[in-house]
Amino acid sequence: MSLLSSSQKEAIIRRRSDKDGRVHRITNLEIHHKDRNTNNNDPRNLRVLTIKEHDELHRRAGY
Repeated sequence: MSLLSSSQKEAIIRRRSDKDGRVHRITNLEIHHKDRNTNNNDPRNLRVLTIKEHDELHRRAGY
């Protein structure tokens, strides 16, 4: 579980929307911690994924 506040999560997701030019529903997106440390909220460690992408990533990684 991410220790990000809802406003932090929304700001990170908004950056993805701005970057790829698509409007994303916040409820369809999750924030993945690349190093799996939910306390490490350095922007370089965070990746915004759809729920499907996030589930697939974890399934492939076996966690």
